[in-house]
Amino acid sequence: MKFKKLEFDSYSFDIYEVHPGIFATISVNKTASNAGFFDLGNYLIIFDTLMDPIATDDLIKAVKLFTNKEPSFVINSHFHMDHLYGNRKFSERIPIISSSEALLDYHKNSITNLNHLKELAPKEITRLKSLLKEEKDKTKALEMVNDIASWKELKDSSFAFRPPDFIIDDSIIIQGTKMKVQIEFIGAAHTSGDLIAFFEKERICFMGDLLFEKTDPSWASRPDGMSFAADPVRLRDTLKKLCEKDIEIYIPGHGDFCTKQEIQQNIRFLEEYFIKRE
Repeated sequence: MKFKKLEFDSYSFDIYEVHPGIFATISVNKTASNAGFFDLGNYLIIFDTLMDPIATDDLIKAVKLFTNKEPSFVINSHFHMDHLYGNRKFSERIPIISSSEALLDYHKNSITNLNHLKELAPKEITRLKSLLKEEKDKTKALEMVNDIASWKELKDSSFAFRPPDFIIDDSIIIQGTKMKVQIEFIGAAHTSGDLIAFFEKERICFMGDLLFEKTDPSWASRPDGMSFAADPVRLRDTLKKLCEKDIEIYIPGHGDFCTKQEIQQNIRFLEEYFIKRE
């Protein structure tokens, strides 16, 4: 795999140009969510926002720095908070797109999620302040400071998430003046309405949470273990199809760059821990 790491100061993620005009942000700790942005020429697309609003601010700065363009629109691959929490950081004039299922799931879960986070905020602020007093590592200390600021935002009575504005229920091709990207509607797989971004000519695919660099068997034993896959069989079959395509670089929702080897490992994981229980 050939890609170039770019110089950019963010405690949250590293930025790679995986092809001219195609950028991936990869979480520094490899557990938080990844994102991407694509300069198609006349369109600038952001694929997923980030859980940490300060990290999303960094994402917006990076887009401006490396493309000198404003986003044309944002795409949410699915409804989970770590992929759309940062929506609120974008101007209302920038439309946000998801599948209809993702939007429905957002509305079903957003109030519960927000109330839960608001309940956690006071304890988390106290805990982080205590840890910060003892932390000697400057990078970790900065991360804690930013986390405290994020939790404080939640306590503001005016705080609100921003849902997607527009929905698609089919795959579309966005043709730019430099390149094109296929936004493929997967449907029920990881969640009930997943989207991916596929660059056929460039052999690159942004997978959202259809793919994890590393999987953990404990996910299957948690009470919410099945949330890993809304439809395990369909997720496995989707991964098989994507593994058969001529793709060199897969960008997972979490973790480092992947190849067909990680696709196959995810397939085995689903078959061992989820599908056998069907």
